Amino acid sequence: MKTDDELSARQRIMLAAIELAGQQGTGRMTMSAVAARAKVSRPTLYSYFPDVPRILEAWVEQEVVRVEARLQDVLDRGAGSDPMTVLGDYIDLQLNYFVESPTRALLTTAALGSPPQAVTGHIERFRADVHGLLSVLGRQGRLRADVDVEMLAGLVIAGITSMTSHVLEEQLSPTEARRRLLDIIFRGSLRS
Repeated sequence: MKTDDELSARQRIMLAAIELAGQQGTGRMTMSAVAARAKVSRPTLYSYFPDVPRILEAWVEQEVVRVEARLQDVLDRGAGSDPMTVLGDYIDLQLNYFVESPTRALLTTAALGSPPQAVTGHIERFRADVHGLLSVLGRQGRLRADVDVEMLAGLVIAGITSMTSHVLEEQLSPTEARRRLLDIIFRGSLRS
């Protein structure tokens, strides 16, 4: 982890906001508290961000870029591999992301009300990647002929969202959540 001196003021501001959100929630955060926590002046803070929601939105956008790069790595490493294995790795990465920091889950899933455009775009790309992996399974004849791949992709996305709370509450490990999710979703979809 970089020290405060090694981080840019913008980065320190976003980290301060995330720390405050984790401690007190987003509704009570003030720009003054963020400035004090980030060790920047209020004019410096306002030169980067007009308000608390924009700080959180910028942080979420940064996180989306980071997660998408990791997801692309999973796809690149899995090129030519069993699509079911790649799908499992892809789901693991998403679930582990929320384990790394519950504050990430808080901000990414709920705290901003309607998700920022970056999150909406990420979900659309994630759905397209899952759809692509499922389509390969279909072309390989591993899915039943009557399975709607688009609907199945949506169920995978919804399943990850549903499993996240179980992972955050430590009722399931990310690996167990993935296993159960794939079992539930594919029980009736895969050919015997």
